[in-house]
Amino acid sequence: MPYMPSKHAAKLAILLVLAVELTACRSHSGSGAVPVPPGAAAGQTGEAATSPAPGGGDRKLTVVRETDAPKSSGIAIDRIHRMEGAAVDAWLSDDVVRIMTTKLEKPATATEEPKFSYGYETVDLTDDTRQPAKLPAPNGGTAALVKETPSPDGKHVFVQQWQDKYTARNFVRDTATGSMTEIDADNYLESGGWLDADTFVLATGTKEGRGDVLAVKTDGTATKLALDDAETETFVRLTASHGRIYYTDQLQNLKTLASGESRPTRLATGVLDFEAAPDGATIAVSAAIGRDGAGAQLLLYGADGRTQGAAIGKGDLIPYISWSADAGKLAFAVYTEDRSGMNGVYLFDAASGTVAPVVPNVFPQYPLSWNPSGARLGVTSAGKDDLPVTEIIDFKNP
Repeated sequence: MPYMPSKHAAKLAILLVLAVELTACRSHSGSGAVPVPPGAAAGQTGEAATSPAPGGGDRKLTVVRETDAPKSSGIAIDRIHRMEGAAVDAWLSDDVVRIMTTKLEKPATATEEPKFSYGYETVDLTDDTRQPAKLPAPNGGTAALVKETPSPDGKHVFVQQWQDKYTARNFVRDTATGSMTEIDADNYLESGGWLDADTFVLATGTKEGRGDVLAVKTDGTATKLALDDAETETFVRLTASHGRIYYTDQLQNLKTLASGESRPTRLATGVLDFEAAPDGATIAVSAAIGRDGAGAQLLLYGADGRTQGAAIGKGDLIPYISWSADAGKLAFAVYTEDRSGMNGVYLFDAASGTVAPVVPNVFPQYPLSWNPSGARLGVTSAGKDDLPVTEIIDFKNP
């Protein structure tokens, strides 16, 4: 079932203070994500607040104050583009974004809901000029939602056109020619990802069960993959990266298998959400803290299932996680009712191992959105009259 964001979600009054230090501690016994590595001794979480750097060695994980972020963490903000009544629809290039605009046409009354009108514009962020835009016409009629996932080399795009909230038509588009090849397969889920530059893995789902997992080639051919996992009745989420498939099941287990394998390995339990880094080396995992499922923390795992240092985020809710295309930065949103907790949008810098707040005290209403190079981040929250407000953050080059 595709993600269908509310166009006028209720505004959350969040007047909280940011945490300036994140305690580097492991989950107490019986709580949090439990790593389950391939080896019997692997994946044990330690007390140290250091984690392996991408190129080897150790890095110290720290949370820095907003005012210290430019000099302490390698995260420096150049400027912020603020757009009232707008949400990011799609990045058309590094500098051009298509936005969905929302206007309040008639305020709510005691007996009637408010009335809104919607449109689309393109914004050139080099000078903030805006032009009216039209959505690409879908093949064979209208679609409730269009989702596009570019291949790692950018030569192809996997396209899902949702006819309604349950079924989609699937295509592979050649970016050089614009030609669309339709995939002959029923589809009830939005989950999938590029296994490599030539293969998109798609969890099709069914109305009765988990459905098939298909390997879709760029020429449009689709092959059913074998999956020996009797424990998994449904896929909550499935994606792929650098030759491995990752998915969560109905019991909040995160599992993985390599291309050509049929029996998965369980990486962690108590998983609420996850995002595999584009380079395939790291998986960001939002995990429940307590046995009752209350609270969440954000952990980093290697592809082998070993945790990489302490939690980088903690709160009552971590709704959105998003890696930049180069896997150098991880953006995530945190909400905590406690005024002393983490609140807002934060950025983890993989090179320095630091976490810094970039949009304080904001609770996003849409997924966090990176431009293709990872130099800009779009954050959409609720503003006046429950209209969306988008802030696009330009980061300085390190």
